[in-house]
Amino acid sequence: MENTQEQAPTLLRDALTQNTVRRISTENLDEAFTYQPWDAAQQQAGELVRSMLKAAAQVICDVVPDTPLRTRALNDLIDARMKCNAAITFKGKF
Repeated sequence: MENTQEQAPTLLRDALTQNTVRRISTENLDEAFTYQPWDAAQQQAGELVRSMLKAAAQVICDVVPDTPLRTRALNDLIDARMKCNAAITFKGKF
């Protein structure tokens, strides 16, 4: 089933948030630190996040002066990607 890019975020978010949000604790450390391969919906969500953050990084590189603040902004996008990947992996659990 193909979705338009406008439909994808809502459909993916709904598919990925099937769990109750909870804090990481000693009871679920194994789950939090065990490799969990992505299903098709997670792969689609990850690709959408990566492509949008990469586009934002390209704009920053194109129009923002090459300064330490630009580097920090680009690093923040990398951090955002990693945190999004974790949220996608855990399907909204943590």
